[in-house]
Amino acid sequence: MEENEKGVMMTMGDLPESCISHILCFTTPRDVCRLSAANQTFRSAGNSDSVWEKMLPNKYPYLLARLDSPLEISSKKKLYFALCHPNWIDGRTKKFWIEQATGKLCFMLSARNLNITWGDDDRYWHWISKDESRLKEMAELVAVCWFEVTGSFDCKLLSPGTAYSVSFRLKVHESPRGIIRFFSLRTFIPPMPRAYGWNRKPVKFSLTTPCGDHQIYARYLSDMNRPVETEGYQMAPFRHVEEGWMEFDAGRFVVEEKGDNPGNIEFCMREWEGGNWKGGLLLEGVTILPISLVRGREE
Repeated sequence: MEENEKGVMMTMGDLPESCISHILCFTTPRDVCRLSAANQTFRSAGNSDSVWEKMLPNKYPYLLARLDSPLEISSKKKLYFALCHPNWIDGRTKKFWIEQATGKLCFMLSARNLNITWGDDDRYWHWISKDESRLKEMAELVAVCWFEVTGSFDCKLLSPGTAYSVSFRLKVHESPRGIIRFFSLRTFIPPMPRAYGWNRKPVKFSLTTPCGDHQIYARYLSDMNRPVETEGYQMAPFRHVEEGWMEFDAGRFVVEEKGDNPGNIEFCMREWEGGNWKGGLLLEGVTILPISLVRGREE
């Protein structure tokens, strides 16, 4: 509280609305919502398009152009909160949303956006749709001996200066269908009622950052607590998320704050060293989330 030239005490609420709007542009979405409850002037300033334009990610016009279902929204504040919910893009193969408290961008890539070795051969992989999946399709591993899934992502779509975690979303499941497959005239793979073949070697999860830093972790999918240090790896952080789905971290990185081309990340999940057949796995996709959303949930 300060005095003006006439000696009258002034508060923040006495400032012009345009001045308050300018101040709010330098805060966070959470701060804007809190301060809007102070009085009518703050409320009016906190609803202005100029403030919420600053809260929206820089790349939001580009992402809006890729929406599968266009949004018809009258104000930038309403647009902001609409984008806090998952929105489908690129033919329902990806979805993005923004973290409500900070405005940071989040992405999930479907299994269709990944490179799966033998993924187009239905002797080894099936593409299925289920209500439990948050994406259009997921990949079901029938049986392979060479297990490899890779992908990449352009970091210019992410929030600059933000630390991210890249994770594979998997479910080790019991198949209700009793699948029988012939892999050659001489080889028969019997029905496998549950996941199998994951106890010989751990699955490796890796990330290569735009600056060339390579991170690699590992986990046994048959026994999550089995040590991997004897194999020369660190334990991959993982967490249970919902309905049996788990997320396994491939690595973490920080998006470059300056520059228009922060580069690409590359990620991989693999296990071929054991040489044995393995199956009974569902792959939904890859999540790219701010570390603030996943920190403290690792098991």
